[in-house]
Amino acid sequence: MRASRARVMLEQLIPQFPRPRRELEQYRTPPELALELVSLLPRSCRIIVDLGAGTGMLTYAAWVTRGVYAVGVEVDPVAAVAAHSSRLYRESIVDFVVADVSRLPLRGGLSGVCAVQNPPFGFVRRGADRVFVEAAAGLGSQWVASLHLYSDNALAFLERLYRRLGYEPVHVGRVRFPIPPLYPRHFKRIHYASVVVVLARRVEVGNGAAAAASAAAGAAGQESLPRRPPLHHRGVHSGRRRVRRR
Repeated sequence: MRASRARVMLEQLIPQFPRPRRELEQYRTPPELALELVSLLPRSCRIIVDLGAGTGMLTYAAWVTRGVYAVGVEVDPVAAVAAHSSRLYRESIVDFVVADVSRLPLRGGLSGVCAVQNPPFGFVRRGADRVFVEAAAGLGSQWVASLHLYSDNALAFLERLYRRLGYEPVHVGRVRFPIPPLYPRHFKRIHYASVVVVLARRVEVGNGAAAAASAAAGAAGQESLPRRPPLHHRGVHSGRRRVRRR
């Protein structure tokens, strides 16, 4: 399916939050950003888990772009029901689970599992996205594609967190995430938050040379990144950089 058609389909068929909850920082991911985020994941992903699925934008984007089984995990039952009610549910291979990501009722350690997520940015509760990264690692995800609020300190923290959990960040980009006025004290028609996009690959924990070996394997073509340049789409500004390997 062409990206333009997929974007229009997701825009039309993925519902907004019926009753958005500020404490969960519920904002629907723009469809063009959802498609690009999922496209960062390699073709080796056979199951894609969307942590903090909301009304299902990333979950359905995973099915549209990859055609693989996707599972959306959402703590808010109202949002999960809205995701399930989309017409796309009957046409796709996806499921939604109502659960807290800190207590996932999913089997971990399966091969071919990858995670995609747009966790809370930390406007309400600082560091709220950390539990999502830890949950993705707890599933044994081979790859993790994730959005986080940008700052220099956040970048350094995220690199340390991913490496501590046994992951090597192989791509970091920046986008502007549009936030509509959904909650009290939101006065701008649209507020653009600076957001960092992280793609991380799992390496063997406890091996001091794991990161270097993983990088060499990727260079040798054992598991290559998508060819097209990511995150260049209408209405979203991006800048890309490679994380220096240590």
